Formats: sequence, structure tokens, C-alpha cells
Amino acid sequence: MENEGQREKGEAKNFMVSFSALRKDVVNILDFMERLKNDEDQNAVDMADQIEELKVVLAFICTYVQLSHCDLKEFEDEMSNSRQQVENLLRTILDDVDNNVGCKHNMDHVLPSLMDNIDDCISSCHHSTSSATMTDEQLDFLLLDLHYLSEFLAEQIYPLETQYDILQTVSGNMKYFHGLIVNGCIEREIVEYVLAQFQLMAERVAIFLWHD
Repeated sequence: MENEGQREKGEAKNFMVSFSALRKDVVNILDFMERLKNDEDQNAVDMADQIEELKVVLAFICTYVQLSHCDLKEFEDEMSNSRQQVENLLRTILDDVDNNVGCKHNMDHVLPSLMDNIDDCISSCHHSTSSATMTDEQLDFLLLDLHYLSEFLAEQIYPLETQYDILQTVSGNMKYFHGLIVNGCIEREIVEYVLAQFQLMAERVAIFLWHD
């Protein structure tokens, strides 16, 4: 049992290292995409849909690599397909970008790093129990991505389906309240109870979106 516990701790640590690196790459990629959209020399109008799709797929990956313990159906296939989508979208977008612009923002390094870190996260997903508490950073990222995904579905894909409006509101409220916790605006006794409830609620929202 002790060896099993040490192994699980090692897996969790490896995943956190990979996930932190992935989030850093995602931030760099999205920052670069925003610069492209605001650059008058780039064909940003034609890129807009591709960039939005890229943001959705990256949010999807970052959400569900954290929730592999939820025994999600066809997890590996979905993650592999999403990974390929990211690679295809990035290459299509970057093919339309001036080489000097890409080099200036170190995209030759960031792109392979992103793909490697996606692979590492998928392969090292920590199959812990659902009761394992996430760190504040993990939960913050999860709530941020869930709010974005539910907002995208509510506004772009299913504008007439009220359940997505509800999910958008729920995830938005959780994200806001968690921000108050992170900023120290909530008493510690309340925080210890609420964080576990937030993770459970976030998992349920994510599972609904996955199966939908």
C-alpha cells in the first residue's frame, strides 16, 4: 500500500509539472493569436474563425486532462482527436503569418512545446479518486475553461437551448466566487468546505458537457 501511495504521488506530481507547462504554452499561444487579430498587416478577418476554434479546443483539452479520473467515455480517442485539431489549426494559421512575425514571438519553439506538453498531459493523466482535492490554481483554470466552453456553446452552438445558458451562469458564478476565495475575501472555515463543493460541481458540469 505504501508503494502504491508513493506511485500515485509521483504520478500526480508528474501530471502537475506537465499541466503547468501546458498552461504556460496555451497562454503564450493565445497571446500571440490576440496580437494577430489586432495586427492590420495580417489577414485577421479570415483567421478569426480558426482562432476561435483553436481557443475552444485548447480549453477542451485543458479541462478534460484534469478530469480523467471521472472515467470519461472514449477519453483517449477524444483527446487524440483534439490534439490533432490543435496541430492542424495552428499550422493553418501560422502558414498565413509572415515568418518574421512568427519568429519574433518564438512560435518555432512554442508550437512543438505545446504539442509535447499536450502529449505528456494525456499520457500522464493522474487517475486519482474524484475526492482528491485540486489546488487553487488547478480549480481556477478549470472554472475559467468551463465558463468559456459553456459560454461558447450557449452563444454560438445552441443559442436556443436554455440548459447551456444555465451552465454558463453556474460556471460564471463559481468562477467569480472562487476569485473571491483566491483574493482572501472569504473566511477560511467557509473556504475549506466550499472548495470541495466547487470541484464536485465543476466535475458535474464538465461531465454533462462531455456526454452532450
